[in-house]
Amino acid sequence: MRIRNIQIRQWRHFENIKLQLDDDAGLVCIVGANGTGKSHLLELIAACAHRVGLSPGIKIPRGDPFSDMHDFSIQFHLAAGVSNAVDEGLADEPAFQAWDRTLTISSQKSVNTESLSIEAGGIEEHALQISFANRVIKQLQQSKNVHLLSLDADRAYPKKAINAHEVAQAFEINWAGDEYKRGSSFKTTAMLYDEWLKYFLAQENQCGAQLMQELRQAKKDGTIPPEFEDHFEAYTASLKKVLPHVAFTGVDPKEKTLLFDTTGIKLTFNQLSGGEREIAFLIGQIDRFGLRHGLFLLDEPELHLNSDLIRTWVSYLTSTVETGQIWLATHSLEAVEAAGQQATFILERNEQSRKVNSMARLDTRPVLSALSRAVGTPAFSLSELIFVFVEGEESVGERERFRKLAGMPQNTRFMECGSCKEVLRRVATIKAIANEVEVGIRIGGVIDRDFRSNTEVRSPMDRDIFVLPVHEVENFFLHPPTVKTLLEQNGRDHLDPLEIVRNASDARAGSWVFQHAMATKNAKSLPGIAVAAKRQAKSLDWAQFDGHRNEAICRITGKAGYDDDTAQRLKSILEISLHAYVENRDGDGLWRSCEGKQVLSNVASVIGFAGPTAMIQATFAAWERENADIPEELKQLREYLLTI
Repeated sequence: MRIRNIQIRQWRHFENIKLQLDDDAGLVCIVGANGTGKSHLLELIAACAHRVGLSPGIKIPRGDPFSDMHDFSIQFHLAAGVSNAVDEGLADEPAFQAWDRTLTISSQKSVNTESLSIEAGGIEEHALQISFANRVIKQLQQSKNVHLLSLDADRAYPKKAINAHEVAQAFEINWAGDEYKRGSSFKTTAMLYDEWLKYFLAQENQCGAQLMQELRQAKKDGTIPPEFEDHFEAYTASLKKVLPHVAFTGVDPKEKTLLFDTTGIKLTFNQLSGGEREIAFLIGQIDRFGLRHGLFLLDEPELHLNSDLIRTWVSYLTSTVETGQIWLATHSLEAVEAAGQQATFILERNEQSRKVNSMARLDTRPVLSALSRAVGTPAFSLSELIFVFVEGEESVGERERFRKLAGMPQNTRFMECGSCKEVLRRVATIKAIANEVEVGIRIGGVIDRDFRSNTEVRSPMDRDIFVLPVHEVENFFLHPPTVKTLLEQNGRDHLDPLEIVRNASDARAGSWVFQHAMATKNAKSLPGIAVAAKRQAKSLDWAQFDGHRNEAICRITGKAGYDDDTAQRLKSILEISLHAYVENRDGDGLWRSCEGKQVLSNVASVIGFAGPTAMIQATFAAWERENADIPEELKQLREYLLTI
């Protein structure tokens, strides 16, 4: 079962929308900014599928689309072999041979008129088109197979307390029966989650009881006992395809929950991560209902999942529905890439009328497609989002840290892209593409100050890039008044914040001096320096420089592998950098220029935190209090973000 085309002349905020699909489109993505109606479109498909007999009912939170004022039509294609009830039940009818296996539902409702018709395609006589369509619908309604599974975005997995009487009732249900499965497939996600846990408990009990009966009978009859067959084997195998480290191990009848093994650690369903619970549940629905030839509608497939897991999940989805069709309403670029440009449709709103009156195929918008890849998210929502590229790797958590530092609304997307050079490149590339397609885009970049001179800082500012007024983002958390607040909070207010930062920085004085020296223009002319020199520098703390500066510098140059003249040049550069460290050390701005990551780790321990993560969380909490002393440098960052 697949959809061939959708036309919405008028319904809710849609106006003159047309969608035409290739016959082989097994995966379809609907993308668009928030409020353009992606979820509404899935609900319309579900409502029409019910009218043509694919589902015995509908559960739609926003109400039945047929109750609204509307004018729309959807054409379904029922491939051979999808429904035995149709293929065998209608094969002897003359119209069956002429039928092109499509059903087109057309419905209009206005103040004065209301009409609904369903026609079977390929048949010449109009009356016969309608009568044969009704015969097909009747057969589909009698089908034992599940032809529609719709999962809304209201997917949360709270720990559920299942009462004893609910379990007893669940034991009485024939969960494997076609009639019960078909009658449950259209329920809301919240209801399916509640049922799913009971389904596992009941299946385990029923299959276990049946096996015991068969074993007793075999013993009594003196026959070969039956072999154990795992009724959840298919689910276990499917789960492992998407989450190789997670194995389903069974059911805990006492705690009334599901059990899993994650690389040797035994966990209940509620102890899994958010993404693991999401995948475990979604795969459970596909496994339970056995959807292979119908329509699978999934709202926000990226919910709770990271980008890599989305790719794996969508790839798995495409392998499950053989002759059916998967519809995804998504914000995920990974899902779009899996569907392909020809099966991805962008909903766009007319800013004057506020109506959604454009539904372009992505391959007809090549520049938008390129812009999507450059930004790292589908470009349909560019007008409503702010994109800020920052230094750092995703695993470090820079994105979440910046989001909290910025105090910006949810429409601000921070994206790590490695080095500062990559930040500059991405911003320049996206600006150029946006100018070409004449798309308004709010985009900026933030790079670390590192060891840049004042002149070097001003240059990136001319290219829409903000250079942090501190060495790196971690330095914000070394702000002395904030450190003082945390010391008081932890009962260590006798300690001096400036002294704590100075001591932590002094422990890495050699590392700072060496990196500062290597960042200067003069150092760029030096030949490659031996790794041993860097190691020697990193081993030196302030005590080894204080009073013995020449000796400490000579220890570094002696490991550089240079001739005497080059070593002397290096020595001069190091002396200048050492002087720069002394100036910072003797002033009150050392917290801005020291090595943020390394110093923060040491300072967190002295203040009394388990690590920098705990200190960062405590800092955010402190800054949220009334009259909090927020660093002026952080305010500068926030002011920049507001100007994007």
